[in-house]
Amino acid sequence: MSDRKVAVITGSTGGIGGAIAEQLAAGGWDLVLVNRSAEKSSQQKRDLNTAHPGAKVDLVQADLMDTDQIKRAAREILAIHSSIDALYNNSGVLTSQRVMSAQGHESNYAVNTLAPYVMLECLRPALKRTAGTPKTMIVNTTSAAHSAAKSLDVDMLSDPADIGGLTGVYSTTKLALTTMGTALAPDLEQDGIMLRSVCPGAVATPMTKTSDAMPGILKFFVPLLFNKPEKQAGKMINAAKPDSFGGRTGIYITNGKEKAAPKLAVDASVQASLMKKLSVDAAL
Repeated sequence: MSDRKVAVITGSTGGIGGAIAEQLAAGGWDLVLVNRSAEKSSQQKRDLNTAHPGAKVDLVQADLMDTDQIKRAAREILAIHSSIDALYNNSGVLTSQRVMSAQGHESNYAVNTLAPYVMLECLRPALKRTAGTPKTMIVNTTSAAHSAAKSLDVDMLSDPADIGGLTGVYSTTKLALTTMGTALAPDLEQDGIMLRSVCPGAVATPMTKTSDAMPGILKFFVPLLFNKPEKQAGKMINAAKPDSFGGRTGIYITNGKEKAAPKLAVDASVQASLMKKLSVDAAL
Protein backbone atom coordinates (compact mmCIF):
# COMPACT_ATOMS: atom_id res chain seq x y z
CA MET A 1 0.00 0.00 0.00
CA SER A 2 1.38 3.38 -1.00
CA ASP A 3 2.11 5.93 1.70
CA ARG A 4 2.00 8.79 -0.80
CA LYS A 5 -0.47 11.52 -0.02
CA VAL A 6 -3.40 12.23 -2.32
CA ALA A 7 -4.72 15.66 -3.32
CA VAL A 8 -7.83 16.46 -5.33
CA ILE A 9 -7.59 19.73 -7.27
CA THR A 10 -10.44 21.34 -9.18
CA GLY A 11 -9.62 23.75 -11.99
CA SER A 12 -6.05 22.54 -12.39
CA THR A 13 -5.30 23.10 -16.07
CA GLY A 14 -4.09 26.69 -15.79
CA GLY A 15 -3.18 29.52 -13.48
CA ILE A 16 -2.72 28.83 -9.81
CA GLY A 17 -4.38 25.41 -10.01
CA GLY A 18 -1.77 24.29 -12.51
CA ALA A 19 1.04 25.63 -10.34
CA ILE A 20 -0.36 23.84 -7.27
CA ALA A 21 -0.53 20.57 -9.20
CA GLU A 22 3.05 20.96 -10.42
CA GLN A 23 4.44 21.73 -6.97
CA LEU A 24 2.52 18.94 -5.25
CA ALA A 25 3.67 16.40 -7.86
CA ALA A 26 7.24 17.58 -7.32
CA GLY A 27 6.70 17.10 -3.58
CA GLY A 28 5.68 13.46 -3.95
CA TRP A 29 1.88 13.76 -3.94
CA ASP A 30 -0.48 11.76 -6.10
CA LEU A 31 -3.15 13.85 -7.80
CA VAL A 32 -6.75 13.71 -8.92
CA LEU A 33 -7.43 16.57 -11.32
CA VAL A 34 -11.03 17.64 -11.91
CA ASN A 35 -11.61 19.80 -14.96
CA ARG A 36 -14.16 20.53 -17.68
CA SER A 37 -11.75 20.19 -20.61
CA ALA A 38 -10.63 16.62 -21.26
CA GLU A 39 -8.09 17.83 -23.83
CA LYS A 40 -6.38 20.27 -21.46
CA SER A 41 -6.43 17.74 -18.62
CA SER A 42 -4.83 15.07 -20.77
CA GLN A 43 -2.05 17.43 -21.81
CA GLN A 44 -1.49 18.43 -18.19
CA LYS A 45 -1.22 14.78 -17.18
CA ARG A 46 1.34 14.12 -19.91
CA ASP A 47 3.40 17.10 -18.78
CA LEU A 48 3.26 16.07 -15.11
CA ASN A 49 4.16 12.46 -15.88
CA THR A 50 7.12 13.61 -17.96
CA ALA A 51 8.40 15.94 -15.25
CA HIS A 52 7.59 13.61 -12.34
CA PRO A 53 7.55 9.97 -13.50
CA GLY A 54 6.71 8.65 -10.03
CA ALA A 55 3.53 10.67 -9.63
CA LYS A 56 0.15 9.03 -10.10
CA VAL A 57 -2.19 11.45 -11.88
CA ASP A 58 -5.85 10.58 -12.34
CA LEU A 59 -8.24 12.67 -14.41
CA VAL A 60 -11.93 13.25 -13.78
CA GLN A 61 -13.97 15.29 -16.22
CA ALA A 62 -16.81 17.45 -14.93
CA ASP A 63 -18.44 20.81 -15.50
CA LEU A 64 -18.47 22.23 -11.98
CA MET A 65 -21.41 24.44 -12.83
CA ASP A 66 -23.57 21.30 -12.85
CA THR A 67 -24.17 19.70 -9.43
CA ASP A 68 -25.11 16.38 -11.02
CA GLN A 69 -21.73 16.24 -12.73
CA ILE A 70 -19.97 17.11 -9.46
CA LYS A 71 -21.69 14.23 -7.70
CA ARG A 72 -20.75 11.86 -10.51
CA ALA A 73 -17.17 13.13 -10.39
CA ALA A 74 -17.01 12.57 -6.64
CA ARG A 75 -18.19 8.98 -7.08
CA GLU A 76 -15.42 8.43 -9.63
CA ILE A 77 -12.86 9.89 -7.23
CA LEU A 78 -14.01 7.70 -4.35
CA ALA A 79 -13.74 4.66 -6.61
CA ILE A 80 -10.08 5.55 -7.20
CA HIS A 81 -9.13 6.67 -3.70
CA SER A 82 -10.82 5.62 -0.46
CA SER A 83 -8.55 8.05 1.40
CA ILE A 84 -7.81 11.68 0.44
CA ASP A 85 -5.43 13.99 2.29
CA ALA A 86 -6.25 17.36 0.73
CA LEU A 87 -8.99 18.92 -1.38
CA TYR A 88 -8.20 22.13 -3.21
CA ASN A 89 -11.48 23.75 -4.28
CA ASN A 90 -9.68 25.96 -6.76
CA SER A 91 -12.01 26.22 -9.77
CA GLY A 92 -13.70 29.59 -10.18
CA VAL A 93 -15.73 31.72 -12.56
CA LEU A 94 -15.39 35.46 -13.13
CA THR A 95 -17.85 36.75 -15.70
CA SER A 96 -20.24 39.64 -16.19
CA GLN A 97 -22.49 37.53 -18.43
CA ARG A 98 -25.62 35.84 -17.09
CA VAL A 99 -25.16 32.11 -17.59
CA MET A 100 -27.46 29.68 -15.79
CA SER A 101 -26.61 26.13 -14.75
CA ALA A 102 -28.69 23.06 -15.56
CA GLN A 103 -30.16 23.39 -12.07
CA GLY A 104 -31.06 27.06 -12.57
CA HIS A 105 -28.22 28.73 -10.67
CA GLU A 106 -26.23 31.72 -11.93
CA SER A 107 -22.74 30.58 -12.95
CA ASN A 108 -20.66 32.65 -10.49
CA TYR A 109 -22.66 31.20 -7.59
CA ALA A 110 -22.79 27.70 -9.07
CA VAL A 111 -19.01 27.40 -9.48
CA ASN A 112 -17.59 29.72 -6.81
CA THR A 113 -19.84 28.79 -3.88
CA LEU A 114 -22.10 25.82 -4.49
CA ALA A 115 -19.58 23.55 -6.26
CA PRO A 116 -17.03 23.61 -3.40
CA TYR A 117 -19.78 22.74 -0.93
CA VAL A 118 -21.06 19.83 -3.00
CA MET A 119 -17.55 18.52 -3.65
CA LEU A 120 -16.41 18.62 -0.04
CA GLU A 121 -19.58 17.00 1.25
CA CYS A 122 -19.40 14.24 -1.36
CA LEU A 123 -15.71 13.56 -0.62
CA ARG A 124 -16.14 13.83 3.14
CA PRO A 125 -15.99 10.04 3.69
CA ALA A 126 -12.49 9.88 2.14
CA LEU A 127 -11.30 12.98 4.02
CA LYS A 128 -12.57 11.77 7.39
CA ARG A 129 -9.97 10.72 9.96
CA THR A 130 -10.19 9.06 13.36
CA ALA A 131 -8.92 10.67 16.53
CA GLY A 132 -5.15 10.51 16.93
CA THR A 133 -4.40 10.36 13.21
CA PRO A 134 -3.13 13.27 11.05
CA LYS A 135 -5.89 15.64 9.99
CA THR A 136 -6.82 16.30 6.40
CA MET A 137 -7.33 19.69 4.77
CA ILE A 138 -9.83 21.46 2.55
CA VAL A 139 -8.64 24.68 0.92
CA ASN A 140 -11.32 26.93 -0.54
CA THR A 141 -9.80 29.50 -2.90
CA THR A 142 -11.44 32.80 -2.11
CA SER A 143 -10.65 36.34 -3.23
CA ALA A 144 -9.96 39.77 -1.75
CA ALA A 145 -12.71 40.96 -4.09
CA HIS A 146 -15.15 39.94 -1.33
CA SER A 147 -14.41 43.29 0.32
CA ALA A 148 -16.57 44.96 -2.35
CA ALA A 149 -19.64 43.06 -1.08
CA LYS A 150 -21.28 45.12 1.65
CA SER A 151 -24.09 42.64 2.20
CA LEU A 152 -24.91 39.02 1.53
CA ASP A 153 -28.46 38.52 0.29
CA VAL A 154 -28.59 34.74 0.31
CA ASP A 155 -31.91 34.64 -1.55
CA MET A 156 -30.39 36.51 -4.51
CA LEU A 157 -27.37 34.25 -5.01
CA SER A 158 -29.00 31.86 -7.48
CA ASP A 159 -30.49 34.51 -9.73
CA PRO A 160 -29.17 38.01 -8.94
CA ALA A 161 -30.80 41.08 -10.48
CA ASP A 162 -27.47 42.26 -11.92
CA ILE A 163 -24.27 40.33 -12.56
CA GLY A 164 -21.83 43.23 -12.65
CA GLY A 165 -18.08 42.84 -12.95
CA LEU A 166 -15.31 41.99 -10.51
CA THR A 167 -17.04 43.88 -7.73
CA GLY A 168 -20.49 42.52 -8.57
CA VAL A 169 -21.82 39.00 -8.13
CA TYR A 170 -18.29 37.55 -8.22
CA SER A 171 -17.35 39.38 -5.01
CA THR A 172 -20.59 38.27 -3.34
CA THR A 173 -20.04 34.62 -4.23
CA LYS A 174 -16.50 34.72 -2.87
CA LEU A 175 -17.83 36.27 0.35
CA ALA A 176 -20.38 33.45 0.48
CA LEU A 177 -17.58 30.91 0.00
CA THR A 178 -15.64 32.37 2.94
CA THR A 179 -18.81 32.41 5.04
CA MET A 180 -19.39 28.76 4.21
CA GLY A 181 -15.88 27.95 5.40
CA THR A 182 -16.25 29.59 8.78
CA ALA A 183 -19.66 27.98 9.26
CA LEU A 184 -18.57 24.44 8.33
CA ALA A 185 -15.17 24.30 10.02
CA PRO A 186 -16.32 23.30 13.53
CA ASP A 187 -18.44 20.43 12.23
CA LEU A 188 -15.73 19.19 9.87
CA GLU A 189 -13.20 19.23 12.69
CA GLN A 190 -15.26 16.58 14.48
CA ASP A 191 -14.34 14.28 11.58
CA GLY A 192 -10.65 15.19 11.65
CA ILE A 193 -11.01 17.53 8.67
CA MET A 194 -9.66 21.07 8.64
CA LEU A 195 -10.89 23.84 6.34
CA ARG A 196 -9.24 27.13 5.47
CA SER A 197 -10.40 29.93 3.21
CA VAL A 198 -7.34 31.08 1.31
CA CYS A 199 -6.95 34.14 -0.92
CA PRO A 200 -3.83 33.75 -3.07
CA GLY A 201 -3.50 37.49 -3.64
CA ALA A 202 -3.37 39.17 -7.03
CA VAL A 203 -2.37 36.47 -9.51
CA ALA A 204 -1.82 36.76 -13.25
CA THR A 205 -3.98 33.94 -14.62
CA PRO A 206 -5.92 33.42 -17.84
CA MET A 207 -9.05 34.42 -15.91
CA THR A 208 -7.68 37.73 -14.63
CA LYS A 209 -6.06 38.52 -17.98
CA THR A 210 -9.06 37.92 -20.23
CA SER A 211 -12.29 37.93 -18.21
CA ASP A 212 -14.96 40.35 -19.39
CA ALA A 213 -15.64 41.10 -15.72
CA MET A 214 -12.19 42.58 -15.09
CA PRO A 215 -12.12 46.41 -15.26
CA GLY A 216 -10.22 47.47 -18.36
CA ILE A 217 -7.62 49.55 -16.51
CA LEU A 218 -7.00 46.73 -14.02
CA LYS A 219 -6.68 44.16 -16.82
CA PHE A 220 -3.96 46.35 -18.34
CA PHE A 221 -1.90 46.13 -15.14
CA VAL A 222 -2.27 42.36 -14.64
CA PRO A 223 1.02 41.45 -16.40
CA LEU A 224 2.83 44.25 -14.58
CA LEU A 225 1.58 44.09 -10.99
CA PHE A 226 -0.03 40.69 -10.44
CA ASN A 227 2.10 37.85 -9.05
CA LYS A 228 3.00 34.76 -11.05
CA PRO A 229 0.95 31.66 -10.18
CA GLU A 230 4.08 29.70 -9.24
CA LYS A 231 4.89 32.14 -6.45
CA GLN A 232 1.42 32.21 -4.94
CA ALA A 233 0.90 28.45 -5.28
CA GLY A 234 3.57 27.89 -2.66
CA LYS A 235 1.59 30.02 -0.23
CA MET A 236 -1.55 28.04 -0.98
CA ILE A 237 0.25 24.77 -0.32
CA ASN A 238 1.69 26.06 2.94
CA ALA A 239 -1.81 27.14 3.99
CA ALA A 240 -2.94 23.56 3.39
CA LYS A 241 -0.52 22.12 5.93
CA PRO A 242 -2.54 21.21 9.04
CA ASP A 243 0.25 22.26 11.41
CA SER A 244 0.74 25.69 9.82
CA PHE A 245 -0.89 28.78 11.31
CA GLY A 246 -0.90 27.22 14.76
CA GLY A 247 -2.97 24.27 13.58
CA ARG A 248 -6.11 26.44 13.46
CA THR A 249 -9.09 25.57 11.30
CA GLY A 250 -11.80 27.83 9.90
CA ILE A 251 -9.38 30.71 9.42
CA TYR A 252 -9.02 33.21 6.58
CA ILE A 253 -5.60 33.51 4.97
CA THR A 254 -4.63 36.07 2.37
CA ASN A 255 -1.34 36.23 0.50
CA GLY A 256 0.27 33.89 3.01
CA LYS A 257 -0.89 35.68 6.15
CA GLU A 258 -3.79 35.02 8.51
CA LYS A 259 -6.29 37.87 8.63
CA ALA A 260 -9.58 38.45 10.38
CA ALA A 261 -12.43 36.96 8.38
CA PRO A 262 -15.00 39.40 6.93
CA LYS A 263 -17.60 40.39 9.53
CA LEU A 264 -20.45 38.93 7.51
CA ALA A 265 -18.57 35.63 7.26
CA VAL A 266 -18.70 35.19 11.04
CA ASP A 267 -22.27 36.45 11.48
CA ALA A 268 -24.26 33.50 12.86
CA SER A 269 -27.52 34.50 11.19
CA VAL A 270 -25.86 34.96 7.80
CA GLN A 271 -24.11 31.61 8.19
CA ALA A 272 -27.36 29.85 9.06
CA SER A 273 -29.20 31.32 6.08
CA LEU A 274 -26.39 30.46 3.68
CA MET A 275 -25.96 26.90 4.92
CA LYS A 276 -29.69 26.28 4.62
CA LYS A 277 -29.64 27.47 1.00
CA LEU A 278 -26.54 25.45 0.12
CA SER A 279 -28.10 22.34 1.61
CA VAL A 280 -31.24 22.81 -0.48
CA ASP A 281 -29.38 23.69 -3.69
CA ALA A 282 -26.93 20.79 -3.30
CA ALA A 283 -29.79 18.29 -2.92
CA LEU A 284 -27.44 15.72 -1.44
